[in-house]
Amino acid sequence: MPRRPLLTFLLVVFFRLPDPELGSGAVEKDQLQTRAAAFFEQNCLDCHEAGTTKGELNLEKVDATMTSEEQVDLWTRIHDRIAKGEMPPAKRERPDPVQTKELLAAVNPRLTAADRAQREVIQRRLNRTEYENTVRDLLAIDIDLKHLLPEDQQAGGFDNNGRALAVSTEQMQAYLEAARLAVDAAIVTSARPKTETVTVDSLAEVQRYIDSGDFGYVDGRVVTYVTNDSTYSKISTRAKRTPVRGRYRFRFQAAAHNTNDLLFFTVSASNFAGVAATSKNLGYFEVGSEPKTFEVEAVLDAKSAVQFFALGLPGYVKKVAGAKYPGVGFGAVTMTGPIIDQWPPESHVRLLGDVDLSKGTITDAENVLRRFLPRAFRRPVTDAEVERFLDLVGRGTGNQRSFHESLRTSLVAALCSPNFLYLVEKANPSGRLIFDTELASRLSYFIWSSMPDEELLGIAKSGRLRESEVIEAQLERLLQSPRAEAFISNFVGQWLKLRQIDDTTPDKKLYRKFDELLQMSMIREGEGFFREILQRDLPVSEFLDSKWAMLNQRLAEHYGIEGVSGLNLRKVSLPPGHVRGGVLTQAGVLKVTANGTTTSPVLRGVWVLENILGQPTPPPPPNTGGIEPDIRGAVTIRQQLDQHRNVESCSVCHRLIDPPGFALESFDPIGDYREKYLRWVVTNAEKGYGNVQPGAPVDASGTLPTGEAFRDIRDFKKHLLERRHDFMYCLTEKLLTYALGREMGFGDRESITAIAKEAESRGGGLRSLIRAIVRSESFRSR
Repeated sequence: MPRRPLLTFLLVVFFRLPDPELGSGAVEKDQLQTRAAAFFEQNCLDCHEAGTTKGELNLEKVDATMTSEEQVDLWTRIHDRIAKGEMPPAKRERPDPVQTKELLAAVNPRLTAADRAQREVIQRRLNRTEYENTVRDLLAIDIDLKHLLPEDQQAGGFDNNGRALAVSTEQMQAYLEAARLAVDAAIVTSARPKTETVTVDSLAEVQRYIDSGDFGYVDGRVVTYVTNDSTYSKISTRAKRTPVRGRYRFRFQAAAHNTNDLLFFTVSASNFAGVAATSKNLGYFEVGSEPKTFEVEAVLDAKSAVQFFALGLPGYVKKVAGAKYPGVGFGAVTMTGPIIDQWPPESHVRLLGDVDLSKGTITDAENVLRRFLPRAFRRPVTDAEVERFLDLVGRGTGNQRSFHESLRTSLVAALCSPNFLYLVEKANPSGRLIFDTELASRLSYFIWSSMPDEELLGIAKSGRLRESEVIEAQLERLLQSPRAEAFISNFVGQWLKLRQIDDTTPDKKLYRKFDELLQMSMIREGEGFFREILQRDLPVSEFLDSKWAMLNQRLAEHYGIEGVSGLNLRKVSLPPGHVRGGVLTQAGVLKVTANGTTTSPVLRGVWVLENILGQPTPPPPPNTGGIEPDIRGAVTIRQQLDQHRNVESCSVCHRLIDPPGFALESFDPIGDYREKYLRWVVTNAEKGYGNVQPGAPVDASGTLPTGEAFRDIRDFKKHLLERRHDFMYCLTEKLLTYALGREMGFGDRESITAIAKEAESRGGGLRSLIRAIVRSESFRSR
């Protein structure tokens, strides 16, 4: 379309607008309409109309009514590119600063109002983790339900986003199965199980492997000299499995053999009742040469056994006769259980009180439901709601079903009701503000990923929760509870992408140091670092760079830091000038931003922009060639990206993406520091022999879009600290997205900025930031 007709088209579109947000005066309307059309004509249309190289941002599609989500998104992109100076491109003549300022000032209020008007209030479903936690706290049961439910999708970076939590027929069937298991686990109909203590010796299980040298029997302990995996015989209690579901205590002695160093092992519980064995980790442990007694407790299903795995030992290599190898020895295991604190258990009493299932009446059922439904729905319930579920009991008993079966049907139905599965937020006469009981749920699911407890709900029912001092006191109480670990693991796991740590497996030929213990430590480091900043209300700028790290022995060895022993994380001061400090150089982050074999500055650069600086990156234009690392080492990825940036359609984004990615090139796919790339050189193709050799040197320097240069990650982190306000805004946006269960839009920017500024005025600490979020109107509104 020629430029002049397009200008006419835009002016016609603008002039026909109704504009309630800017008032009825024609002068105010003309300011936006005229300025936008003139600005586009002068600065944008050469590139941004149909058929041009930048047609992916086609200004012919612009509609200043902003009455659709698509238009709000389009105008947001236009606003941001102009505001950041990305449009027009740097090589073009710059727009008049006054004209630009006036245009943005005119667009901002209209776009804010349009985004808020388009915001759809989505009733958010509980995700898998929240569902399992809620059932646990509601019924006082410890049962794994998450694995029964389909995996949740993400939106805006988190899996508690209402847009991603649709319900399918498959999902409802899974909820039905999970609810039945939960109710059956809560109610007991059998006699009290007998608590027994048995002793299991694993010698017979590994006897046949002792001659190979992989196992031994020393001082009454079965010793493993290898790191076990699922393909090999393990030291376990399979000879005596758990008779019924319940809590069991396992007591055993262990010691390191043929070494004075600490050795490490893990204990897992495997269940062999189904078609395929399932397992869960019960913990990681350290042991020295002096025998030590351990106790492990867990709730296990029937026919479960515990298994022991040594960590960090050599793999399966042929042992030399007479040689001494380090190993971990495990003595006989004493199993006690099921351990019963009270009978009937708390779950049964909490649900039924003193109701006798064999003699239950409809009145008993009504009493049960009147206690249960308000807690399940996390709000007061009406008589009509009670009657609806009571009717299910009546119909069941009327059809000759037992009282137990009929009540079970009603309770299962309640756990499959939208009132339980969704965080329902109804229209409040006061406008956008949510009710106090809904605010209580919003707070508890933010910090606990579970339902509010009686104290929090009680305060909500009194109408005092929205008082700033009251809600802040409740926030502190929730943060001090062990249940707050759910916030740390769920938020950090998604913000830092640590949940994706299993998605790639490092090439064993190139990265032989990688093992299960290191991966476990990577996750603990990310969570421990966040926990330290949260508990001590340290400035959030510590996420960008810090003079300390949360380390255990395995991580300290990986980072080349001496003097750290054992599995427990502790705060360790870093040597002056060390490359570590902050989250960017944590091994877990570096692993999840690599593919296991090679690193990509593009992947890591996008991660930094989106999770540290809050700059989402658009997808590449269609038919854009990808960048594939040359694993032969002939051409570095930097050289390929230099060519890539010469393509005009790529340069706009890559000038932002590449610098942070280059800064992180000094770290390999397992987060180890490197000065040269590694490459696998084949020495005998027929037999698959080869060796690891150093390749091209790593160049971690770069130039920021502002023209500032940096030499390495140390310099780059200094530049990040200069943008600490951008990071504060980004982290505020991430936390608010997680807390509200929805993505932030243009209409939220004013609130995000206000929250970030309030936190900065109180010292910029993480805890202060969370307090500011909870006090904000955004947190209390739909």
